[in-house]
Amino acid sequence: MAYCANCGAYIPDGQTVCLACGYDEEAKAREEKKAAAAAAAAAEARQKDEDLREILEKHRRQQQEQNRQWAEQEKARREQQASNRRWAEEEYARRQAEKERQAQQYVNRSRTGYQTGSAAGTGNKALASLSYLSVLFALPYFLTPDDQYAKFHARQGLKLFIFGILADILGGLTGLGWIVTLARFFFMYKGISNAASGKMEPLPYIGTIGDSQ
Repeated sequence: MAYCANCGAYIPDGQTVCLACGYDEEAKAREEKKAAAAAAAAAEARQKDEDLREILEKHRRQQQEQNRQWAEQEKARREQQASNRRWAEEEYARRQAEKERQAQQYVNRSRTGYQTGSAAGTGNKALASLSYLSVLFALPYFLTPDDQYAKFHARQGLKLFIFGILADILGGLTGLGWIVTLARFFFMYKGISNAASGKMEPLPYIGTIGDSQ
């Protein structure tokens, strides 16, 4: 004999459904079993979702940390590049300034060694230019004895004149007269060019011979 768990009415043998209230205990059990299985599946799904979220969150934090470290390294690299660039620019400027200083010292030494009372380029350029033509180097001494510019080139012309005499003798002895002629014309051109342009520069090689050191 069985009785309904819902209303207590008698349920005939072989029957599962209560004739009084229609309650079906086996169907209820099956439904509860299905509900329990669904709840377990839902709980498992929620746990999987939670695990997946934790994995994703961990990955996100790792990626964020890697990005932060990369950003710091990139910042340090750029700062180092900027520092190296500033150093290179300062070094280049220092070297250029040193070159200019050395060049100015050379110019000052040259001017100190070869300029006298008159400033370069302010004397008689015509007489200075004629000084390189044979014995005409004597003209400034007679015509403009106070013109230091012309007298400077007169001294250079005298050296060229002496060089010409010695070179003619040496060329005649060695048979290299054509080389001597070329050298004389070169010195003559150089001296006249300097005199006409207002420069007080000695002739190459021979212009400083005999000068006091």
